[in-house]
Amino acid sequence: MYERRPVAKDASRSRWMLSRRDALKLAIAAGVVSLPAVAGGRLMLDSNGRSLPAAPIFVDDNRAAQIDSPLLIAYPDHANPIVWQEILRVEGLPYAHTQRLAALDPSQLASVAVVMVLPGAMPDDRIELLRDYVEAGGGLIAVQPDAKLAPLCGLTGVKDVTGDGYLCVWAGAAGAEGIAGGALQFHAALHHYQLREAEAVAYLCSREGVASQTPAVTYRRLGRGAIATWCYDLAQSIVYTRQGPPARAGVEADGLEGVRACDMFVDFVDLDRIHLPQGDEQQRLLVNLLNEVSTTPLPRLWYFPANADSLLVCTGDSHNNPAPAVDEALRRVEHFGGTMSIYYTPLPTSTVRRAMRRVRAWADEQPVLGELVPPSDVVTPYHADAWRARGHEFALHPYVEDGLEIGWARYWQQFTGLGYGEFDSTRTHRVLWHGWTDTARVQAAYAVRMNLDYYHVGPTFQRDDGAWAFGYFTGSGLPMRFVDAEGRLIDNWQQNTHLVDEQVIEMPWGANFVGSTPDEAIEIADGLIRRAVSGAYAALGAQFHFDPFAVPGAWRAGAALYRDGVLASCVENGLPILSAARWLDFSRNRAAAYFDAFSGDAESGRVSFTIQHDVAPGDLILLLPVQKNMQQLTSLQADRKQIPFKTRRVGATLYAMVALAATETAIDARYASE
Repeated sequence: MYERRPVAKDASRSRWMLSRRDALKLAIAAGVVSLPAVAGGRLMLDSNGRSLPAAPIFVDDNRAAQIDSPLLIAYPDHANPIVWQEILRVEGLPYAHTQRLAALDPSQLASVAVVMVLPGAMPDDRIELLRDYVEAGGGLIAVQPDAKLAPLCGLTGVKDVTGDGYLCVWAGAAGAEGIAGGALQFHAALHHYQLREAEAVAYLCSREGVASQTPAVTYRRLGRGAIATWCYDLAQSIVYTRQGPPARAGVEADGLEGVRACDMFVDFVDLDRIHLPQGDEQQRLLVNLLNEVSTTPLPRLWYFPANADSLLVCTGDSHNNPAPAVDEALRRVEHFGGTMSIYYTPLPTSTVRRAMRRVRAWADEQPVLGELVPPSDVVTPYHADAWRARGHEFALHPYVEDGLEIGWARYWQQFTGLGYGEFDSTRTHRVLWHGWTDTARVQAAYAVRMNLDYYHVGPTFQRDDGAWAFGYFTGSGLPMRFVDAEGRLIDNWQQNTHLVDEQVIEMPWGANFVGSTPDEAIEIADGLIRRAVSGAYAALGAQFHFDPFAVPGAWRAGAALYRDGVLASCVENGLPILSAARWLDFSRNRAAAYFDAFSGDAESGRVSFTIQHDVAPGDLILLLPVQKNMQQLTSLQADRKQIPFKTRRVGATLYAMVALAATETAIDARYASE
């Protein structure tokens, strides 16, 4: 929410101004029900709030180094493979292992289908090693090769460098199928090369899509193998595309009071290309070329549960709104088969008052004592527990106007001190953002693992001609963990909020930047939903505030119409409607899926491996290429049982799909010449 306001606070506060008679009743109830706890100080201790969880801030997963994987990332000294691994996890390849370039040896390469070499100085002996590997049938992905490695890639280095710019994928080139045409933004230095034995997959181009002679991505056949080259650092580009440029962190740029994440994107994201998930398109180009150069079929995991084409992450901010208003909205979400995240802001109170509220809430639930307690519709832990039991998430919506750490400490104490418990995801009030990744780091310390503060609101998204843009200002419809300035992976997933009600319809505090009617707002959302299921493949984050249903006014009908219209469009287009907590649970477990005992033999056409995961049975979809090396998939077994399979095309590759029914499954696939 873009402005600070006390919504429905006065009404809620008045409910807690007890008469002397009511206070006497409450005191009696408290003494009857909780004398032992109060006497021992337990209630006061609990009402003081839980201590900071001090959860791990950074991701430290060493399993990747132990996987018998067909995918190897070789990195020179001082290079960082972590972001590349994360990009591959997002794309459903969570099994890439890493190795210092200097430590590579022929025996190690013999079992690897693809080697990715990151930017940096290339020792002379490594070049010959890689040449032998490719000529023998290996696949190589080279990123910004130095002057020594460039000839192996079929290129000659040129001293020129282009900063942020555009690239165009060349139709008909290797790996180009299924990738969006026209100009795509990148945000990293692109080194200039001249083509020798390589062919261009993508060219540096103008904003209008006019290609230059400078390649951005290339492909070369060499011996029995192949090499794909990225002339820019795709990993850096993805991070900047998603998170914004670090130099703009903390700078007010959109004219609205307060610094938000979207301030970093003013004149940074091209609003004429925002309808495309530009970063995701470039990641899918990477996977296309991995499949092109690989010696064996590479398994992959589908983005969404149960083979859904896309999904909606359903959330709503609630500023101390009464329980009946929240419950009514949740029942409408349930009507459409969905679950929702409630981001709730309780009124700040003292420890004593929190203890009184907890006693009163307990008494209200008792058959006899409940009659002695004055009626109230303030949200209690019992409401939160009941909503969670119905599949929803009840989480904190903190105010951080007085400082990031101060705000989180204050509202954490309030939220947990009232007995609401801990939570998995959040969105900050007014979506205020601190630093480049400071907000994500602080949230991770509180064990909050998904963030929805990258939020589509305000004049950032208005073109010079007055028209409004909608889509993917982070270049993505997929969650990925934040990366800090030191290249460390923060254990907090960035989930964009793409569909924001206050951007397009009237709210109690005004807003509606676009000035659209509820019907027009539904059309905007429907367009994004249809584009997502047609190949953009997105987890669309949605904001449906609870406030319009708690504050009397004309906005109530419009908010209900908009919410129901968006949810109906999701049902019509087959999008699951999930709370952020449920989406996070799937995303984390998908990224942590463990591939082991991989064996791929191009000559015999056999591929086998074991996959372990903690995703619900049937939700995790394994993808295997139907064709590879002029061979067709003829047999597919799961745990030694022959299984039929359907297919799905992603980018340039047609995949066979396997719904993994068990948490550990042995896969055996056979390929044969047509």
